Amino acid sequence: MIEIKNVTKKYKKRTYTRKKYMQFALDNVSAKIEDGKIIAIIGINGSGKTTLLKAIAGFVRLDDGIILIDGKRVSIKTYKDLIFVPDFDTHFRNYTVNDMINFYKDFYPKWNDRKADYMLEFFNIDKNEVVDYLSKGNIAKIKLVMSFALDTKYILLDEPFNGIDIFKREEFVSMMSKYMKEDQTIIITTHELSEIEHLVDDVLILNDGRLMANFTAEDLRTNEGKSIVDKMREVSIYE
Repeated sequence: MIEIKNVTKKYKKRTYTRKKYMQFALDNVSAKIEDGKIIAIIGINGSGKTTLLKAIAGFVRLDDGIILIDGKRVSIKTYKDLIFVPDFDTHFRNYTVNDMINFYKDFYPKWNDRKADYMLEFFNIDKNEVVDYLSKGNIAKIKLVMSFALDTKYILLDEPFNGIDIFKREEFVSMMSKYMKEDQTIIITTHELSEIEHLVDDVLILNDGRLMANFTAEDLRTNEGKSIVDKMREVSIYE
């Protein structure tokens, strides 16, 4: 379980007059993320989605509050249990896909060759290809393959479908549930709600760094008859 307790992150900014002021990237956010679920963190640009994901991964120094992963503070000891996949390229220059695989295998002992081979075949990507020479969409697919083949307990995906066409997005979403282990947790920030609506277990909605809603998707549909997008409109994120 991941426990987010009263987490606050502030940044110093300047107005056009160069006067300094504090902006909250995260403002007293608290939530619990249970094991074995797919969690969507949603909100408009600048709402705090990526900052929260980075905080869970230990890449952001908090101004207040704590984050616990399986009861432990985020530290180098928890890194083996999670992988953070950003929305920008992470490969090394002139590395082939196979070079990247060997690099990851050195740091993650649970690397799953069988899963990686299947997913690369599904995406029609050759291991001998130099990553630099691939299309933006194929590079995005490789990042997804790498994250799932690590078999870590927590997979943090920041806008994972950027650059992937709609048909492959739909197919990959179906693969997520197929290759997700029982105790594994996937946390996604995304704007592609239509693809994940049926797959998501829990949802966190952020706006201006504040947690506006935290609910179970199935309860929302059953008890309120609403979709995730309906709920977003209700909390006035886009208004």
